[in-house]
Amino acid sequence: MDLDLSSLQGGAMDAAATPEVALDPAQIDGLLDRITGLKAAQKLIDSQLEPLLDQLDAAFDAGLIDATFSHNDVSFCWSAGRATYTYPEALQQQEQAFKAAQKDAIASGTATARLGRAFWTIRLPRA
Repeated sequence: MDLDLSSLQGGAMDAAATPEVALDPAQIDGLLDRITGLKAAQKLIDSQLEPLLDQLDAAFDAGLIDATFSHNDVSFCWSAGRATYTYPEALQQQEQAFKAAQKDAIASGTATARLGRAFWTIRLPRA
């Protein structure tokens, strides 16, 4: 199934435009409709991309492609998954003690808080 994004593309001002501060309810509805439409398209693209990436992995595993290459001016670079570790019990206990000390520092106000960039989490209903 191919994805047609033409219905999701807005005017020239949409993506690069400076957001207006005061939006009326109709504009907010339109904004939310565009966001939910794009999120649905993103979910569809992700579902189509996953089996293709599996095929790309298989081609790499078979030695048919290099870890880094370009195709039609698009760069591809394979990266190993993130390493995860299981620690011995003694170290896990130290970690628990450290986390408790962190909570105490937060509660007492001796820890300094810093906020990262604000973001929205948008979840589509499960199909």
